[in-house]
Amino acid sequence: MTDAHLHPWLGSAPGWPLVLYFHHVHPTLDHYTSLTPDSFARGVETVLKTVGPALAPPDVSTDPASRPEQPTVLFTFDDGYRDTIEHALPVLDAFGVRALFFLITDRVPEVGGARAVDDPWQAYLGWDDARHLERAGHRIGAHTRNHVKLTEVDAETRRREVDGSIEAVSAARHRTGPVPFAYPYGLVPADPGLPAGTAGFGTVKAPARPWSADPARIRRTYLPTNADDDWAALCRGWRDQWWASSR
Repeated sequence: MTDAHLHPWLGSAPGWPLVLYFHHVHPTLDHYTSLTPDSFARGVETVLKTVGPALAPPDVSTDPASRPEQPTVLFTFDDGYRDTIEHALPVLDAFGVRALFFLITDRVPEVGGARAVDDPWQAYLGWDDARHLERAGHRIGAHTRNHVKLTEVDAETRRREVDGSIEAVSAARHRTGPVPFAYPYGLVPADPGLPAGTAGFGTVKAPARPWSADPARIRRTYLPTNADDDWAALCRGWRDQWWASSR
């Protein structure tokens, strides 16, 4: 993959839902996938107006029959940080959007809410928070047990990280069916080893291929931080890519 393909201007698979990923929604953090609450609200509004409606997480499917008839958007959050429920959730609720939250399961507190720490990089959602999200119509997914680079560990470690996180999420969910999975650092191993029917989400490092053809390597993209003025053009490009593929 060339460096040009790592740019967010290339959306997800043409003809399939556009998938956006974030790590934080926080007033002060500096990260390429972290937005302030105000910027996040502007971003959600711009995406919904320019690209298309939000896809409900329970409707995520790699079945060719599920391919939408118009551009849709799936909002996703990686790592399960506390600020997503503090700052992102009110914005999502205001726009009627339901999202997909990927959890690093060994970092999720067993009891109660987030860990009582001041560092937003170490404050995670608890299982109570996860179940609350599920009851509210959002969806939780797996992001390994310990956020390891799956391309740099042996097959047995990879199996434990993937299967263990999927099992933990499955136990906390209020629905049946495959648990969505996101790869740490967007690094997809040659043999992901995901259960059949599982949607595997990468980042801009993944190719923009149809979900039905490559369900374990779904490409996601993002709204660049501190580039609010460029978002409308970026969204128009994503929408044009979708329609161009459907002609």
